[in-house]
Amino acid sequence: MKKLKFTLLLSLCVILIQAQNTAYLKVANNGYFEKIEKVSSGGYITTGFDSTYKVQIIRWDNSFNMTWKYVFNDANIKIGSPKIVEANDGSFYFLMGSHEYTASTWIVKFSSAGALLWQKIYYLTSGNVNSIALSKALPGDNGFLIGGGQNPLSNFIIKCAADGSIEWQNQYLYPLSTGGITCYSIIADVSEYVVSSSYNINSLLTIKISATGSINSHSAYTYTAMQIIPTRIVKLNTTGGYAILGGYNSSNNNKTEFVAIYNQALSLQSFNELTVIYDQFILHDIKAINNGKNVIVDGSIYDNSAFTIAMINLSNSGSVVWKKRAYGNTATTNKNVEFRGLTENGSTTVHVGMGFNEGRVIAVIDSNGSGLCNDDMAFNMTNVHPSLVLQSQTMSLATVNALKADVTYAYSNYASYNKQIYCGSLLAIDNNTVSLPLVSSIYPNPATDIVNLNIENPNNTKLIVNIYSVIGKLIRTEVLEQNQSRINVEYLKNGIYMLEIKSDERRITQKLMINK
Repeated sequence: MKKLKFTLLLSLCVILIQAQNTAYLKVANNGYFEKIEKVSSGGYITTGFDSTYKVQIIRWDNSFNMTWKYVFNDANIKIGSPKIVEANDGSFYFLMGSHEYTASTWIVKFSSAGALLWQKIYYLTSGNVNSIALSKALPGDNGFLIGGGQNPLSNFIIKCAADGSIEWQNQYLYPLSTGGITCYSIIADVSEYVVSSSYNINSLLTIKISATGSINSHSAYTYTAMQIIPTRIVKLNTTGGYAILGGYNSSNNNKTEFVAIYNQALSLQSFNELTVIYDQFILHDIKAINNGKNVIVDGSIYDNSAFTIAMINLSNSGSVVWKKRAYGNTATTNKNVEFRGLTENGSTTVHVGMGFNEGRVIAVIDSNGSGLCNDDMAFNMTNVHPSLVLQSQTMSLATVNALKADVTYAYSNYASYNKQIYCGSLLAIDNNTVSLPLVSSIYPNPATDIVNLNIENPNNTKLIVNIYSVIGKLIRTEVLEQNQSRINVEYLKNGIYMLEIKSDERRITQKLMINK
């Protein structure tokens, strides 16, 4: 049985919640949201579609007022799951598919203020470049990465500079694969990239690659019971590990999803198989909260011809902390609603999706899962932990010959909205600005024996400093004592290193050069 798609025409709404620091809000009368990301300078950015499936990118302030927006309508745009990411310099990269050159990847770059800087496609002269993954580059690099996989390209990643030019491109191949391998998600982590892929129909392949695209490490696990489809990977700062959200392909009538927890060395710590009794269960997105002590996943349950919201909080050991199920808040009898994306916002999470009569919806949820207007529904779910088999084959690289070209797809800057709060209050919603420790600079850089840390730490919060090599190997960990602002690096050899400075609430990386 194929997964049902909730493609009803929807009003443009935003759900915010009723507890403290929560709200449930409607903002307009058409379309639906696909993804949301928190913006470093405040507010949010969303992707989605209007009621005629024109793709929209909207920038919001903290109170969900539009600050800028784009609506694209071109015959070459391929309807799919749009992605957006904030680059290290505050600009944005947006990804969709294009029908040009058989199948290609369309990237649009926006400035932080909303100026459209360029549009490009990445393609093959014969074949497909269908990208699923999008990531910002490593610290100090304002470029981006795209990834995907299908014939003739398998598990490909293309690294691009800030101007869109291709810097390197590789395929990452695993010998046990009997078909295509697909890159589903990429994240930048200190000095290397972490990639979540699938191979065959029942396997997980997780890879760490360097800034230049070489393979640093990997792990591969197989599970013969169901077809595994990983969709998104996130970093767990507390443990240094990772969590992967994914689903299965129709093996048990679409009632099961999974969350896999890895340690920093990519060893699988917990495989959490979440199964419901309802007609269909799908989880779309995952975010780490509490500095990686927990993850929040969201999506929908389909049962008795109705969609309802599904949200789950899991600890980083794989146990379920809470789960919530809710229907929409309209006065009509049709209260179908589902979530498709979320982002973290301090102690709260912000969720986006769609409702049949509510349209685009945004929900601000507190750490206890409170905030939905109608969350008193039963949520019957089991969490079992099957064992996966670790494989031990060596990976290899292959070339990619993708090209790029400039395109100009037409757009408008019109998108109407009319907010309506169903429950909660926008007055309680902000970007949870907290006085957090901040390392704004390190000096001298290059250094020889001592590095000074320019720290703003008014609460004298304990700070941990991890020093990594350029290939991502942890060299040393130091705990900064109260008011300590310098570390000894005389043991380091000449070269480039990454300093990770973190507290319970925040993690910052700085590049360090040693030149003696």
